[in-house]
Amino acid sequence: MNSATAPDSAQMPDVVELTSGPQPDPFVEALSLLASELSGIAARIQELERAHLERMETAAAKLREQIAVDLKNQHRVELQSGIQVIREEYEQQLRLATAQWEAERQSLSQDLARHRNSSKLSQEVEQTEATLETLQETIQTMLDNPTVDLSRVMQEKARQQQLQAYLKGLKFDV
Repeated sequence: MNSATAPDSAQMPDVVELTSGPQPDPFVEALSLLASELSGIAARIQELERAHLERMETAAAKLREQIAVDLKNQHRVELQSGIQVIREEYEQQLRLATAQWEAERQSLSQDLARHRNSSKLSQEVEQTEATLETLQETIQTMLDNPTVDLSRVMQEKARQQQLQAYLKGLKFDV
């Protein structure tokens, strides 16, 4: 009996096998779970990259801003230093020019004092003024006389202008 039932059992499927149906692949569920985890990990990596990029951009902006402020401060200090150097040079040149001007003023004051006391200069001024008055009378007489050539009047006028310029120079020297 044993032998008779043995061939039948090889052909007959197990009752458990018939009721449970085909066995699912054990890797499908694990693969699905793994794919889900990998998607989550990829999303977190992207989020971390985005957050890192934002922090880097913020840090770069702050760094640029700080560099700009530092450069402005550095340029301001350099400008102030340059202004100070130029101011000192200008003040030195001003002191030098003032000293030269004062020396020249003293020299001219001494010359003026010396010339004021000069009687020769005063006599020359008086003589030139007298000559100018005489010349003016002569020119007026010539203008009243129609027989006198105009060229002669012009020559006397030119002489009068020369004497006036000479007199101005004498008076300036006085």
